[in-house]
Amino acid sequence: MSRTAAFDAIAPTYDASRGGTARAAVFAAQLAPLLDPAEPVLDIGVGTGIVAAELTARGHRVCGVDLSPGMLAKARERLGARVAVGDAGRLPVRTGSVAQAVSTWLLHAGPDPRAVFGEVARVLRPGGRYLVIPARGMRPTDDIGRIVGALEDRLDPDGARQDGPELLAPLAAAHGLDYEGTASERPTTFRVSPASMADSIEGGRLFTGAWQVRDEDLPLVAEACDRLRALPDPEVPRVRRMADFVMVFHRRPA
Repeated sequence: MSRTAAFDAIAPTYDASRGGTARAAVFAAQLAPLLDPAEPVLDIGVGTGIVAAELTARGHRVCGVDLSPGMLAKARERLGARVAVGDAGRLPVRTGSVAQAVSTWLLHAGPDPRAVFGEVARVLRPGGRYLVIPARGMRPTDDIGRIVGALEDRLDPDGARQDGPELLAPLAAAHGLDYEGTASERPTTFRVSPASMADSIEGGRLFTGAWQVRDEDLPLVAEACDRLRALPDPEVPRVRRMADFVMVFHRRPA
């Protein structure tokens, strides 16, 4: 299944599987203080538009681009005509026309980060900023996290789906985007049992369908599910801790 088809398929349940409006409002609250309200915002990988809509409610003018028509159908309900189909690695945007851009949970989901940073560097004005909220920047290290993290590393030995600063900063720098560091860090907790985590990834549905696992790798997923269900008290939810944060990149002045 192509990446576009995979996101089209999960579009109807995408928001609910990722915390809905409440989680989107948290992301918007992290991004908004770092954005200039006088300048439009380009949301790269806008998805269903749920974060963009929260930024709009805070007074920002947001336009969005996404590869998935299924996701954009949801985004149009929220943002109207301010969205367009487009690949993050081939943005349908004029060179040097963007003052600020954002991406939330994009770079772990399959696009080539080199191509994305190349395009961001192209469309940003000199001095423009690119704000990135990573999905995997700080993974939980509890008993569930150790098993799932080991699985992700086995499925992604080259780190192509890593989206933390240690990987992205040098890729960005190669395209003229300097990494300023992290901002708006927000610790969060949630409750998940090992058994429910095993149920959620069984059959290769990592990231609730956003990561398509190859058939030949399904035994690795099954092994991880067995390990999760073998943990002590697998039906008892764990209080899991992680932190959401924003990575800040800026386009070098001309």
